[in-house]
Amino acid sequence: MMLAPFDPPWPQNEKRKVVTEWDLVPGSSDRGTIVGSPDGFFVADEAALPVWQTPNGVFARGGADPDKEVLTVFAPPDFRVLAPGKALKRTPDGDYVAQRFLINPDNDFLPYVVAGRYQEKVIPARQGEVQFWTFQPMDGPAAQAAAERLSSSMKAFTEYFGPASTGKSAVRIAEAPAVLPAEFGESLDPGGVSFPDGVLLDLRAFQEGIAKEAVLQLAEYELARTWFGWRVRPRPEAQILMGRGVGLFGLVIAAESRGGDQRRSMVASLVDRYDAARAAAPDKRLMEPPAGYSRAERISTGYRAALFFVALEDVCGHNNLRTAFRDILHDRSGSDTGYEELRAAAESASGKDLAEMFRKWLVEPGIPEDFRGRYQKASSAQLRK
Repeated sequence: MMLAPFDPPWPQNEKRKVVTEWDLVPGSSDRGTIVGSPDGFFVADEAALPVWQTPNGVFARGGADPDKEVLTVFAPPDFRVLAPGKALKRTPDGDYVAQRFLINPDNDFLPYVVAGRYQEKVIPARQGEVQFWTFQPMDGPAAQAAAERLSSSMKAFTEYFGPASTGKSAVRIAEAPAVLPAEFGESLDPGGVSFPDGVLLDLRAFQEGIAKEAVLQLAEYELARTWFGWRVRPRPEAQILMGRGVGLFGLVIAAESRGGDQRRSMVASLVDRYDAARAAAPDKRLMEPPAGYSRAERISTGYRAALFFVALEDVCGHNNLRTAFRDILHDRSGSDTGYEELRAAAESASGKDLAEMFRKWLVEPGIPEDFRGRYQKASSAQLRK
């Protein structure tokens, strides 16, 4: 956090306009959440732009949201620009065009920006529209197949977690203007970054094929972060549990919606991936310490976090865990959350004491043998991220 001094002091009840500015230069952050290039740029980090802090003090009043927030994006005239809020009139500004967005903090997502010289391909699908933003034309059949799968997955997420926003929105799949780091898998695997109701995939994903299973799972993982990452923000120590874990659990939710034995097969695949990752680095506690874990430890621990949610659903019941997630989304929307809120919501929905289960899964490495016995089988599916 940063502190900004006000001189003279800011009198109580006085309205002020606070302006912050950023210049983006070509390059990328270590996490790949802020990238700039001559062809496009994006800011897809929920903490990159200001998140106001509630005033301190025993008698302090007021929340973290301003009365009104305006995001202005300066970009070349031929750039498409996407951001939260209501898009206002575009106005010329020298060699650029200024696109302003009026953000209502009570309803809209945290500020983000996706912009570039994109070609847009809109695909109507059975479960909703999917918009592709790419730098080169897309293959029509592959785009249609991907749209059908991803729109169905987003519908499953909405039915499980609850609506992420009040308005109707399309699923957006955008090409990143730079190579993104892979969060799971090998360093040469395609990378992705989430933004609300959408995902940025790097060129390698489109080269591999947008309708390939590994790429679709990568997109589903990032799309699930709309709920736990953008609508509800995991606390720093809960990033693995409530961020990576929920995102990977989204693969199970999406697989179950496709029917048949898809859920069990996906869980078995996650067990295999966990075992492979654990062979490279042991998994750790699901509450990450301030010092953090290595990349390899985050991968193995992230897979265990996903399996924890599978076990939690088995104990609580599908509908009860669904209710717990929806309660968290309702109560903590726009705020941060952690394992305490998860346990309270799950216990309230199921009527069960989950203390021992949470202690065992969150603190002890490894997965219980009874869980492994229910799900483990040979699986060649690999999530590359």
